[in-house]
Amino acid sequence: MRKVPNLTLRREDGRVVAESVVVADSTGRRLRGLLGKKELPSGHAVLLRPAWSIHTAFMRFPIDVVFLDADQIVVKIVPNLPSFKTASCRGAREVVELRAGECERRGLALGDRVAWAARAADEAAPIPVADLEGERRGAVVLASTDQRYLKLVRFLLDGKGIGVVASVPPQGAAEAAGGEAADVVVIDAGAMTEGLRLANVTRARRPEATVVLVGEDAADRAPAGMRVYEKWDDTEGVVAAIEDAIERKAV
Repeated sequence: MRKVPNLTLRREDGRVVAESVVVADSTGRRLRGLLGKKELPSGHAVLLRPAWSIHTAFMRFPIDVVFLDADQIVVKIVPNLPSFKTASCRGAREVVELRAGECERRGLALGDRVAWAARAADEAAPIPVADLEGERRGAVVLASTDQRYLKLVRFLLDGKGIGVVASVPPQGAAEAAGGEAADVVVIDAGAMTEGLRLANVTRARRPEATVVLVGEDAADRAPAGMRVYEKWDDTEGVVAAIEDAIERKAV
C-alpha cells in the first residue's frame, strides 16, 4: 500500500503554517478527511488535492479552511467552520483543513503564497521559501509533467542554493540535459520500462550528468540493484543525491 505523503506548509516568507500535513490525494482519503477524529492538534493539517469544496458533516469540531489556487496562492479562507456546513471556492485546486483559529495564530491571510516541503527533509534542515540571492551551484534538469512535484523539488533545491535550469516533460530529458549542460537530470518515471529507456538515452546524450529516477511505488517496480526514489516519500533522498552528484563533480 502506498504511504500517505506528509508535508510541511510554509508561507513565502518562511514562516511555518503547519508542521505536519497529511495529504488526501485519493477519492477515499478525500471523502474520509477528518471524519472520526476527536481533534486536530495545532500544527497539524489535512491537504485535499485536487479539491475546491469541502463539507464538515459528522465532524466533531470546527476548523479553518484554506483554499489554494494553481500557483499556491491563498484565494479564500473560511475561519471556524462548524460541523454540518459546506465551503467552496471556484478556481481553487487544493484545500487545507487546519485547527480552528490557526490561520489567525499563524498569520496566514488572503493573497499569501505558500510552499510545500517534505516533512523529513524540513525537520532535518529548515528551508527558507524565498529564493536565495547570489550564485546558484550546479545545473539541474527536472523532467516531469507533475506540476506539484516540480514545485516541491524546486522549493527544496532553492533552499540548498542549487539551480534548476529547465523543467521539461520526461521525453525531453535528454535534449534538455545536453542543451543546458546539466550536472543532474531528475526523471519522473511513469511506466518503469519507459523511465529506464529515457534514463539510458539521457546518459548517452550527456554522459557527464548523473541521472536520478523517481517514481510511485518504486520499491516494487525498480529492477534489482537499481535505486529508484519514491516520488513523494523520499524527496530528501532525491535532494541528497543531487547534492552529492554536484559536490563530486566540483572536486
